[in-house]
Amino acid sequence: MTIILVLIIIICFGFIGFKLSAFYINRKKFFSSLQILMSNLELDVSFSQDKLKNLIQKNSENVSSKELNTLCQNIFDLLDKKQKIDYEIFDDIKILKKEEKDLIYSFFNSFGRLDAYSQSKEIKSYQTKVNELYIVANDECKKYASLFIKLGIIFGILICLLII
Repeated sequence: MTIILVLIIIICFGFIGFKLSAFYINRKKFFSSLQILMSNLELDVSFSQDKLKNLIQKNSENVSSKELNTLCQNIFDLLDKKQKIDYEIFDDIKILKKEEKDLIYSFFNSFGRLDAYSQSKEIKSYQTKVNELYIVANDECKKYASLFIKLGIIFGILICLLII
């Protein structure tokens, strides 16, 4: 009976650690997916020159990040209602910092206002900024994601030792 209780406590604290590490994993996945989305948008702007709403809808289907998919869906909904893009596109997204939201907002707010050549150059400049954010998110993920899982398991073992 004691062994089962010890295993349950360790698994519960390991799960808590896993949930805490998911924040950093999701940030890394978000910026990775955003890089891919920007690359696809840049190609579509250069070659197909389709409407903004159609570009976002078409490219958001291939996104692996749940948060980025939500962001694209919010943008698509606003464009579908013929409303201006504002900060409400970030309502359901909790993993971004204010500076990151500002960068993404300025990208999507200015998207589609230039000719194809200028838009392509602007997307490339935003891609370099997003690449820097991805590098930071990747470093944080390497540093903290496994740390929270290990700390959860260690804390669960510590609780078990204190109980026994």
